[in-house]
Amino acid sequence: MLIVFSAIAIYILSIIFIRFRNNDKFSLVRQLSDFSTFMVLFNIPAYLLSKAPIQPFTDRKYFPELQLLEDEWEVIREEAQKLYDEGLIGVGDDLPGSSFYKNGRWKSFYLKSFENEIPSAYELAPKTMALIDQIPSMNMALFAALMPGKELKKHHDPFAFTFRYSLGLITPNSDQSGLIVDGNNYHWKDGESIIFDETYMHSAYNHSDKVRIVLMTDVARPLHWKIIEKCYYHFGRTFNRLFAVDNVDTSYSGIGNKMGKGVLAYSAMMKRFKRKNKPLYVSTKVAVTLSLLGLIVYKLI
Repeated sequence: MLIVFSAIAIYILSIIFIRFRNNDKFSLVRQLSDFSTFMVLFNIPAYLLSKAPIQPFTDRKYFPELQLLEDEWEVIREEAQKLYDEGLIGVGDDLPGSSFYKNGRWKSFYLKSFENEIPSAYELAPKTMALIDQIPSMNMALFAALMPGKELKKHHDPFAFTFRYSLGLITPNSDQSGLIVDGNNYHWKDGESIIFDETYMHSAYNHSDKVRIVLMTDVARPLHWKIIEKCYYHFGRTFNRLFAVDNVDTSYSGIGNKMGKGVLAYSAMMKRFKRKNKPLYVSTKVAVTLSLLGLIVYKLI
């Protein structure tokens, strides 16, 4: 019984943690089954041991190595522009980011994914890769394009062991394109950057008639315990290997992408269900969540 009550208590406390931590939040019904609730226990060590303050935005002083990218941002922009003009910043097929690509609103060109090889990155973006290779704290990197008139809806990213560092390359340079983190609005400008905790609620918009392209990266959160940093790193490397992709060779795809077609089909079905009858969808979602919790309790007893 102790295990059952502990599991229920952790679940409830996780919901409370997410709702008190974020100024901007989902409805309580959605929070019941959102993965941000179930990731709290995994992320707590990163929050407790973080050298940087626990807040939506982070000062670049914690990442002095990023100055190299700031100094050479025009070199990076030149390669991004060339790739975009040639149609190589395109719609991807990686499962974790699949919803972003809907209706062609978001396009990408992957540069780095931990130590996992991306065959086309060095060939097509050699100058950018030469810079990224000098920044050991950088785990992930890609060119990310948000198309004119498009938005990315509110969401939490799952893992707290990194910060999101994004550098504006080709932007509308106006308040028509920006990023909202926990209710705080940031407007993109060429050559300017932002670092934020992507486990806070965030969304992006481009209401202009121009494409917005940024260098979007994940840098390791500096922790007081190096052993925990290493554990998180090895987890991230293994997880992202499951969803490996290449920008050119479509046959180069991790096993997670290949096995995830059923997940995408289920997600599409649930979205259709929600559009047709939202009250029934919400009732069903709550009932399924409670039933699963009840089943877990029954099995443990």
